[in-house]
Amino acid sequence: MVTDISLEKIVQPHLLTCPPETPLAEAARRMADAHCSSILVEEAGEIVGIWTERDALAVDVTDRETYRAPIERHMSSPVKRIELDTCIGEAAQRFQEEGVRHFLVVDREGAARGIVSQTDVVLQRGVEYYVSLRQVNSVYSRELMSVPGRTPLNEATRKMRADGHDAVVTLYEDGSRGILTERDVLRMIGAGAVLETVRDLASRPLITIDSEASLYQARQLFTANRIRHLGVTEGGELVGLITFADILENIEIDYVRQLRETLIEREHSLAESNQQLRLAAKAFEHTFEGVMVTDAGHVIESVNPAFTRITGYRAHEVVGKTPAVLSSGRHDAAFYREMREALAASDHWQGEIWNRRRTGELYVEWLNINAVKGDDGAVSHYVAVFSDITRRKQAEEKTRFLAYHDALTGLPNRALFNDRLAQAIAHARRRKEGLAVLFLDLDRFKEINDTLGHHAGDELLRLVAQRLVGCVRDTDTVARLGGDEFTLVLEEIKHAEDAEAVAREILAALAEPATLEGETVRTSASIGISLYPEHGKQHEVLLRHADAAMYAAKQAGRGTCRLFQAAMLASAAKA
Repeated sequence: MVTDISLEKIVQPHLLTCPPETPLAEAARRMADAHCSSILVEEAGEIVGIWTERDALAVDVTDRETYRAPIERHMSSPVKRIELDTCIGEAAQRFQEEGVRHFLVVDREGAARGIVSQTDVVLQRGVEYYVSLRQVNSVYSRELMSVPGRTPLNEATRKMRADGHDAVVTLYEDGSRGILTERDVLRMIGAGAVLETVRDLASRPLITIDSEASLYQARQLFTANRIRHLGVTEGGELVGLITFADILENIEIDYVRQLRETLIEREHSLAESNQQLRLAAKAFEHTFEGVMVTDAGHVIESVNPAFTRITGYRAHEVVGKTPAVLSSGRHDAAFYREMREALAASDHWQGEIWNRRRTGELYVEWLNINAVKGDDGAVSHYVAVFSDITRRKQAEEKTRFLAYHDALTGLPNRALFNDRLAQAIAHARRRKEGLAVLFLDLDRFKEINDTLGHHAGDELLRLVAQRLVGCVRDTDTVARLGGDEFTLVLEEIKHAEDAEAVAREILAALAEPATLEGETVRTSASIGISLYPEHGKQHEVLLRHADAAMYAAKQAGRGTCRLFQAAMLASAAKA
């Protein structure tokens, strides 16, 4: 049975404090000795700031002088507060909503009574709570950050802070793995040490758990090893990390399960236990996931506060209506027909669905619908439980985009270019058409980098990308292979003159002056051209021949283009 006690039962009454002038190293040492993840800054009897393990990632770990700096320069202020009589469920929601991991607990008069962390909330849920939770694969994060052990420590901590990671997996030369956490950085600062690489500080080995293990097993490993991070494996391959924060974020799902069971058995549950009804009501009110209950005709009877938070609709605006009020218009009639057929066949449906908030904004949710039957076996209600997964979907899309696009210009990278070129060749072969591959290299790009700096060089590369895209059709492809090298695929090219005309247009566009770092800069490029099928029938051959032609253009004095000839291969090989 899940109970929801107040923070008064779990708050840590001892406050680890220090004055504002305390050196960072001393504060970090005191935190490490006390096994605390935060320290409060106190002045004249008032709590004026807080410094946490997360803040330790912002410290320059290459400079011992930074360790001597007073903590008031690095603390966060004001300190987030929460009242002593707040229940754990509400506290869990506050942690998620406010994006913090520590609260100063105060009584109704505002006096400090202790401090509570996310970890405290998870640990106090009790063993019996975790037994019924989901598997690790429903909770863990796939946004895995890993670096070679030789990576400079300062570089790794900066990246951890910038990307919002509290740990980074360390890869060693022998194939083994370790982990570097915020707490490791804190202990190093407390010791006054300056270490150079990640492997000098990381813990080894990384303790792992299978993705199909239960969260109870994960909790056992956390407790037994006194750690807060576990690697997650599938088939022996590391696929992510699970932390206490992951469990906290998903912990309320058990309330929803118990709510569904209560609704299914509601008739005899009334007779068996009023306590179950109170639990269902509390789950209905406090779960992080939206809940909507309809009658057998799909007319909405009730919704919970999370439904309002996610959709923007208040209960009185949707009760008496059907779920069609949320329809996004992105799904056709066949989609909803299949959903109804699945419910009729198995009393259950789950999947992704696009809906529309009250503001008109579209969002994607993971939806579970279960039919509830009465004693006569007929469906009396449907319970829909859903969570907003828009951010997760956006993160997945971003990851997919970055895997096939250049981070600086947004153009396709080498992998996507090769795929596009192979598809274009297959298309041209079927339609008996020609195509051209252009290989472009900026002239004297290094001089601009050396003279105006890398920031100006990056801006020039972005400008070149824009001008290249402006010179070709939407059906053509522009890609950046790396450095100052760009490639293009021009489809439906009938004559070499057509490709040369596009190349000259590109050279003219690139010759236009540009302002970088307040300086007017003129640039040029050398372009090599190869044609399908005359100069090759495989994408590797066409790209190699275009590269050789580009080299010939540079030899001819730059700022020009050349069509591939077989003799160019020998010249390029001698270079």
